[in-house]
Amino acid sequence: MRPVGVIILAAGKGTRMRSRLPKVAHSVAGRAMLEHALRAAAGAVTPAVSQDDPSAGDDGSDHRHRQPSPGGPFAVVVGHEAEAVRAAVRWEPPRGSLIYYVIQEQQLGTGHAVRIAQEAMTAGASSPETILVTYGDTPLTRPETLRRLLLEHERAAATLTFLTGLTNEPGEYGRVLRDGAGRVTGIVEARHATPEQAAIREVNSGVYAFDAAWLWSRLNLLTPHPNGEYYLTDLADIAVAEGQTVATLNVAMEETMGVNDRVALAEAERIMRQRILREHMLGGVTIEDPATTYIEASVTIGQDTVIRPGCALRGATTIGAGCEIGPQSVIRDSQIGDECQVYASWVEEAVMERGSRIGPMSHLRAGARLMPGAFLGNFAEVKNSVIGEGVDMHHFSYIGDATVGAHTNIGAGAITMNYDGQRKSHTEIGERVFIGCDTLLRAPVTVGNGASTGGGAVVTRDVPPGALVVGMPARMARRVRSVRPDQANDAGEETGGDQADKPPSARPGAERE
Repeated sequence: MRPVGVIILAAGKGTRMRSRLPKVAHSVAGRAMLEHALRAAAGAVTPAVSQDDPSAGDDGSDHRHRQPSPGGPFAVVVGHEAEAVRAAVRWEPPRGSLIYYVIQEQQLGTGHAVRIAQEAMTAGASSPETILVTYGDTPLTRPETLRRLLLEHERAAATLTFLTGLTNEPGEYGRVLRDGAGRVTGIVEARHATPEQAAIREVNSGVYAFDAAWLWSRLNLLTPHPNGEYYLTDLADIAVAEGQTVATLNVAMEETMGVNDRVALAEAERIMRQRILREHMLGGVTIEDPATTYIEASVTIGQDTVIRPGCALRGATTIGAGCEIGPQSVIRDSQIGDECQVYASWVEEAVMERGSRIGPMSHLRAGARLMPGAFLGNFAEVKNSVIGEGVDMHHFSYIGDATVGAHTNIGAGAITMNYDGQRKSHTEIGERVFIGCDTLLRAPVTVGNGASTGGGAVVTRDVPPGALVVGMPARMARRVRSVRPDQANDAGEETGGDQADKPPSARPGAERE
């Protein structure tokens, strides 16, 4: 395919959205509409080459390893809210490609918008031979569709190729005019159409592929309409008058549906959501109730994972294989390993490693990390902390700014007091520690390996390995466990004795000294 430059028209004010946010910055499935348009265009002009790609050729080379050349440049024509539009896009162009934001100070129509993007398209050492023009408010256009358009443009050796659609409600779309042989004779805007033309069901979707040299040489031939605007559609009339080849590609109307108000935004969201759910289900994910499941475009899910009803998966979230998510779980910008369970809980900017479990009614906040096999039960909350392998934290507990060692038990109601009103401090809990019910750990504090706290203890000083502390403030009752040399830490030395040799009052969880 010949080198392709991309122009995306995104300067419209979008007054019907009734919003302080630029229209193309509104989100569909977690991405700005403009970002959807950019990704679709990039996917069309820099496609991954697959093993069975029919365009790969038959020269005997192994096209599975052929690297596609970068597409672009990309020029986004924006209006007076350029910075807000740029801020909404969280996308980088393919390596080797450039993206330009071109400001259209006066809204003088689509023809004028393409004209001011010409400099960006021709700024490089080699200019693209084909120009793809699309819109920032059409988030449902697929990369495959744009690629088919470009391939049809080359196959027909056309000067101009554009997408059309068939609809019983053509509304404000331009009508496609054809002669008796089916050849395109022009495009008429709805506002200028005669009653006979207005009845035409084939409409112009507004997505074009142009021969670049022809386009640049003809833009100056456009003349303003009574409203002062220059129409890109007039180029079809010019091409027909010159005897140039004009080709079309008919696609489903939903693909090029423009979003002009909140009603259309909700419809675009519905369609995109169905696409995403279908893709995951075909990829081996069980979604028990698609009607109540919301998954954004950036989420990835492994095979044999089950998504139960009422879940919302958002942002840069990755979920492994064989997981059980929900019901009624929300996961955002998090990484969930294989064979994990998130039961009726919230996970935000957190990591759950293989086999860890949470819920119901628990919350992993930013910076939380559950190591393999860790378990958080009912109404537990973790923030900016590492919960070690095999840790049990069953209910009504809070761990913040802490590290919890492997195979430790966090009793009901235990919390780390990590904030003193001015700064946050760290709590270090060793391995195989028993934190009794309602224990308060005032940071900064360290609890050594194998140590225990009695129920209701308020720990304000470091606890040596193997020690039992009780009371308020907590003080050491006695040594309760032996600690191997490799388990001792800086809080104390190896000690003798074993929990089983002590009377019940000295065992972990005892509330009396």
